Amino acid sequence: MILVGIMKNWDPVGLNKSIFGEGEGIEGGPAASMRMLIGGGFAGIGGLNLYCSFMIDNSAVEGDFILIGNVIALVVILSTIIGAKFRGFLEHIPVPPLVIFPSLIGICLYAATY
Repeated sequence: MILVGIMKNWDPVGLNKSIFGEGEGIEGGPAASMRMLIGGGFAGIGGLNLYCSFMIDNSAVEGDFILIGNVIALVVILSTIIGAKFRGFLEHIPVPPLVIFPSLIGICLYAATY
């Protein structure tokens, strides 16, 4: 899943062209930014699974590892949204992800430490 996420973020316009061919809206912003966000979700879930596969055993702190794995996934997804803006695929970053993702990251980190 991490590799698929990287492929979707490496060249979102080229990936769109290989899937959909030449068409209206393939070159730019919304299609490429959505491809990046979907790839970020894939990479985030892959990172969560990879982290948990190495860290979880039969210990009492398994919940903490799952929370930290969620932090990794949320950071990857948020970074793809911000990356789409800096790469010019988005005109502006919507406000809800800028509030929701950092809030969830903070909640997970707080819960993992207590």
